[in-house]
Amino acid sequence: MEHLACHRACDDCPDPLVCHCLRITESVLLATLSARPVRTVAELCRLTGAGDGCTACRRRLGEYVERHVYASLPICSVK
Repeated sequence: MEHLACHRACDDCPDPLVCHCLRITESVLLATLSARPVRTVAELCRLTGAGDGCTACRRRLGEYVERHVYASLPICSVK
């Protein structure tokens, strides 16, 4: 039986789908985010094709971009 992807991450999901319409997986998004200077959802959509179907995943794509941008900010020390 084919594994049906769910909307939330789980231990049983080998590579969860983020964009169900175009079958774009989390690993594709993470690889793109780590390899390219992505700053917006539009850029991520252009590079991966995710979000071009029904657009229901755009909010989740935004969360991936936000986490990526936040993680890449330099850490400043206050003196």
